[in-house]
Amino acid sequence: MRYLDESGRQQFKPPAINNLQGAATPSNLASWFATAQTAANQDCSTFFYFTGHGGYNAQNEDNNTLLLWRDQALSVQDLAAQLDQLNPEQPFVTMMAQCFAGSFANLIYEGGNPENPVALQSRCGFFATVSDRPSVGCTPEVNEADYEDYSSSFFAGLSGISRTGAAVASADYNQDGKTSYAEAHAFAKVDEQTPDWPISTSEAWLQRQSAGPDGVNILSQPIANLKQIARPEQQFVIAALSEQMQLDTQLSFRANARTLPPRDRLNEIERAYLMRLQMELTTWA
Repeated sequence: MRYLDESGRQQFKPPAINNLQGAATPSNLASWFATAQTAANQDCSTFFYFTGHGGYNAQNEDNNTLLLWRDQALSVQDLAAQLDQLNPEQPFVTMMAQCFAGSFANLIYEGGNPENPVALQSRCGFFATVSDRPSVGCTPEVNEADYEDYSSSFFAGLSGISRTGAAVASADYNQDGKTSYAEAHAFAKVDEQTPDWPISTSEAWLQRQSAGPDGVNILSQPIANLKQIARPEQQFVIAALSEQMQLDTQLSFRANARTLPPRDRLNEIERAYLMRLQMELTTWA
């Protein structure tokens, strides 16, 4: 925690967090990856969670940054280079809540570059928002009950318990007795009432494939038809967001959009819900 002492000098108070093993420096991160690879069971994914500040790369938003200790920047390609050194048989999962986090969906490619082949290592990620938008993770709120952010919703969906200890609706949408990361991600898309546009690695990849006429064609089909062939967690998102926005699912997304007020007359949460639904419909494959 950063604070000013009685003389007005900037000071730092060490946090009392269990299992804290040092500052988030590039060298400590590299050591953590090395240790994780050595100690990990190959049947269990390495899970990397980042909540902090993110930087936007105006020259190449496919290579944005996250900020480590003392604002040391770590880019998508920097992180991918470390992953490229790991055992390709060891799966890697990340969840990131920083601004412009969606750029890190490019970790699925060798070197973090979407012009390269997909990496041999199984990698997936879940992000608070897309590569060119800030997220709402930064908050001055001190009352946890007031928090509205992707991390809170994601972990609530994953665990079944909110950050304040209250039970939440089950995110086990396929009813197999377990909640997957994808199901927690789906839970957050509906639960998180913010302007964020959550996205995952597979969704980012599919959106690249459905850009242009293909995407227009998908959005011209009845929402109900797309929902019928979607996975259970996608069906939940499509149904919940369609109901939230009072859309007619027998019509297409484009037809519904023509019946809504102009976007500048919708509030930012309504605009985000519409975009989340549009993104969901174009990543149904």
